[in-house]
Amino acid sequence: MELLLILLGVIMGILTSYTDIKTGFIDDKHVFPIAGLGVLYYLYLGFLIKHNTILALSGIIGLGTGFLLGYLLYMMGGWASGDVVILMGYSALFPYASKYAKIIPPYASKYPLHSLTILLNSILAIFPFIFIYSLAMLLKNKRVDRLKQIFIGKWFRPFEFALWVSGAFVVLRVLQQFSIFGNPLLGFLIWVITIALMVKLGKIGDLIGAGLLIYDIVFNTPQVIYSYLKIAVTFYLFKTFFSLVNIMRVEVLTKKVSVNELKEWDILGEWIYEKDGKIQREREGSFDKLVRALKTLDVNALRVEYDKLIASPTAEGLTKENIEMLKRLVEEGKLEDEFLVRNAMPFAPALFLGFLISVLYGDLFWILLTKTNGL
Repeated sequence: MELLLILLGVIMGILTSYTDIKTGFIDDKHVFPIAGLGVLYYLYLGFLIKHNTILALSGIIGLGTGFLLGYLLYMMGGWASGDVVILMGYSALFPYASKYAKIIPPYASKYPLHSLTILLNSILAIFPFIFIYSLAMLLKNKRVDRLKQIFIGKWFRPFEFALWVSGAFVVLRVLQQFSIFGNPLLGFLIWVITIALMVKLGKIGDLIGAGLLIYDIVFNTPQVIYSYLKIAVTFYLFKTFFSLVNIMRVEVLTKKVSVNELKEWDILGEWIYEKDGKIQREREGSFDKLVRALKTLDVNALRVEYDKLIASPTAEGLTKENIEMLKRLVEEGKLEDEFLVRNAMPFAPALFLGFLISVLYGDLFWILLTKTNGL
C-alpha cells in the first residue's frame, strides 16, 4: 500500500511542480483530493484493521503539522499559501516515516511528525543549487561586500546554536549512562527541552552549554570537540543558506521600482506598515527572525510588529488596494518612492524532491545531527 501512497505523492509532485514553475500558483485540486485519500486510508487502517486510534488520526495530524510548519514560513514571508498546502498534502500521505526509509528519527517513527523530515529535506536538497547560482551571480556583479555578508556576517550564531545542541547531547549521554530512560522518544524530548531551556536563558544558556561541553571533554574524551565543530559547521551551512536566500532575494531576484511601476501580483521584498502613527519599512532577513523566535520561544517574533499592515512580502503578491494605498502615501510624502519587488522562487519542485528523499532514503538533517555528534 505504501507504494501506492508514494505513487500518489509523485503524481501530486509532478502536477504542483509543473504549475508552480509555469504560473507561480498551486491548484488546490492537485493536492486536496490526494491528501484526502491519505486521510481516509489511515482512518480505515487505524479503526478497522489495526484498532489504533492514533494511527487512525495520523493522516489528520500529519495534515495539521504540515500546516503549522508551512504557516510559520508563510508568516516569515518566504512561502505562498500553495507551498503550505503542498506540505500538508505530503504530510497527510506520510505522517510517519516510510518503511523504505533508512534514516528514521524518533519523531517520525513514534509520532506522526514526518512533515518535519519532508521540510528539512526540501531545504537541504535545494541548498547546493541556490548556493552555486547565487555565488555565480554575485561574482558576476562583483558584489564582494555581499559575499562577505554571506560568509562572515553573524558568524558566531552557528557556534552558539552548536553549544545548545552539543550541551543537550551531553545531558542525553549522561542519562543513558545511568540508564535513567530507555525510550528513544523520551530521550529526544529531553534533548529538545534542554535546548529550549538554554535558548530561553540566553547568555547564561551559552555558558551552560559551554560548561556541559567542557565536562564532556574532560570526563569523556577530547574528541568531543570535533563533534561540536562538525555540528557548528552544519549550522553554519544553514546560516549560509538563509543568508544566500536573503542576498539572492535582494541582489538577484529583486529590483527597485517606483510606485507607478508596481503591478498587481508583484511580490514586495520588504514590509511596509504603520506603527505609532508613523509609516515604517522592514527588510530584516528570515534567519534573524528565526534566531529571535528561538531565543524568546515566541512564534510572534517571526512576524513584524505593527499597528496596521500596508503591504508585505508574502508570495501572494500585491493587490490593487495595496498599490492604491502605496501611491497615496508617496503622494503625501510619507513614503519614499522606491520599492523592492522580487520574483517568486517556485518551491514546489524542492518539496517534491524533499518528499522523494524522505520516503526513499530518510531524514538528512537527523543523520547530520547524529553522525556529527557520534550517536
